[in-house]
Amino acid sequence: MKATNIRQYSSIAARTLTIVGIIMILSSLLDFVVLSIPFNISSRAWQIGLVTQLVDRGIIPMVGMALLFTGYWVSSNSGLQDNSTSSILDLRFWGLLLASLLGLIYLLLFPLHLNNTRLARAEAIERINQQASQAETQLEARVSTSEFQNQIQQRQSQLKNQFSTLLGDETRLNEALENEQLSAQVKSLLEQSKDNPQVIDEFLNRQAQQLPTQLLTRIRTRKQELEEQANTNSFKSSLRTGLSSLLLAIGYIMIGWTGLKNMGIIKGKGRRQNPAR
Repeated sequence: MKATNIRQYSSIAARTLTIVGIIMILSSLLDFVVLSIPFNISSRAWQIGLVTQLVDRGIIPMVGMALLFTGYWVSSNSGLQDNSTSSILDLRFWGLLLASLLGLIYLLLFPLHLNNTRLARAEAIERINQQASQAETQLEARVSTSEFQNQIQQRQSQLKNQFSTLLGDETRLNEALENEQLSAQVKSLLEQSKDNPQVIDEFLNRQAQQLPTQLLTRIRTRKQELEEQANTNSFKSSLRTGLSSLLLAIGYIMIGWTGLKNMGIIKGKGRRQNPAR
């Protein structure tokens, strides 16, 4: 009676593991198909996105295969497995065949993704350079216009009036000098302007002369930041997705080929016999 119960529980466990494994494998394959819709193989961004998602979900079929083979192992150890079934009708054969196919696919995705990320990075760098060049050209054209000069003069007048108002009110001036958020340069300017009001005009003129250079520096700094960001994103994508794809390829190939070899589908090299002496 006890042996019968163990046999029943083993049968339930084997069937459950097998069913769950099959469902995980089929649902993941369906997921792979859905991810490729809409199909746009000519788009590099689509290829990178698809490969990234396939790699992120690549472990799911492997877990399903592990459950499937564990179910067959439980069934075999319990004496429930029918070994007379043809290999073509054996789910293990198709699971191992799928593992070999997925291993080949992930192996091909590894260099494909590295090449796509490299080309995408080059395109991003080129686009950044073009945008920076356009911004510099627009800045040069804008600086030479009378409208830009008028805006600078208006800004100078506003700042000069603000400084004059502040210097005319001793209380507000002291509050400004004690303000920790005010830069040391402005505080020094206010201190010097008490004895020499011309310091403000010199400062504003110097700022106006340096403004085009400051704007150009800002454009180039932003360009450098975007280039570094593009390089970092490309490196992280290549490292994470590329290496994960390679690891999945190794895992699936090992599962598929060793399993098919153990089932006798793939014949290994026979051992050489030592000649009799």
